[in-house]
Amino acid sequence: MSVFSFWEEQRKNITRSYLLIFFFVILMGGFGFLIDYFFETGPWFTVVFLGVALIQVLVGVLSGPSLVLSSVGARPINPLNPEHKQLENIINEMGIASGLKPLPKIYYIPGEKSINAFATGLKSENAYICVTEGLLEALNREETQGVIAHELSHIYNKDMLYMTLLSAILGAVVIIQVMAFRGAWLVARTGGGRSRRDSSGCAYAIVFLIVVGLLATIFAFLGRILLFAVSRQREYLADAKAAEFTRNPQGLASALRKIALTAGKVQNASIATAHLFISDPLKRKVNEKEGFFANLFSTHPPIYKRIARLEGKSPEQVLMELEQ
Repeated sequence: MSVFSFWEEQRKNITRSYLLIFFFVILMGGFGFLIDYFFETGPWFTVVFLGVALIQVLVGVLSGPSLVLSSVGARPINPLNPEHKQLENIINEMGIASGLKPLPKIYYIPGEKSINAFATGLKSENAYICVTEGLLEALNREETQGVIAHELSHIYNKDMLYMTLLSAILGAVVIIQVMAFRGAWLVARTGGGRSRRDSSGCAYAIVFLIVVGLLATIFAFLGRILLFAVSRQREYLADAKAAEFTRNPQGLASALRKIALTAGKVQNASIATAHLFISDPLKRKVNEKEGFFANLFSTHPPIYKRIARLEGKSPEQVLMELEQ
């Protein structure tokens, strides 16, 4: 049953990804068509919006992993370094346990003393696992195995494909938002000419562009909430799969305990890449809280809850242990 569930999650993520692309293209084309229809501008806005959609998807698919690695200053590991060699051996071991082929390329963030890791790449053929230098120094072999198994689970489940496309869609909607508000500002600044008819048309254009901008703002906000909710759920699933790969849930639980007790942030991490990491690299308090607003804006479930699931304890007990 467990194997079936594993493949079912992978299949669902692929299906969701195709549906996202389809819905995205329809949405962008619809925005452009409405503008062309009301302002009789021909197919120009439709073409522009569809072009934005295509570019965003292609950039996310083709350049996403390299952009993420570059943004955090990641570099390929050095096999002559003993710590790097051990990391390579662990990934090979976990690759055999998971059945993932080919194995992801291995990167690290030099000089980054916080304990963290992330996976990126839409397919196993171009996947990457990146760890901080602090992880290599602070975690033992079993703990590192747990973290690597967690990241391999994301790759195997096609989580990165789904999350990357969702992020690309949100990026395109933000572009529409900016274009609409700037367009309204430009029309208001240049004016509608001297005639009453021109002034009326100018006012109509401003109102319409503001409405488009507000709709894009609402859609971007709701989409961001969806992205965060999906990210939290994928973390729980990856934790469970990591325990299955290693047959040792305590390894990942121990790693998460060390992560929870470190105060450092990942220096070059950003809001755009935070959901990729095994724990929030920005150390935002919202990720350790519960409630309505925490559920809206947190990218990761509370670490103490993840540890509790792995160790079979109550969340309250783990929280007390971490606060001691």
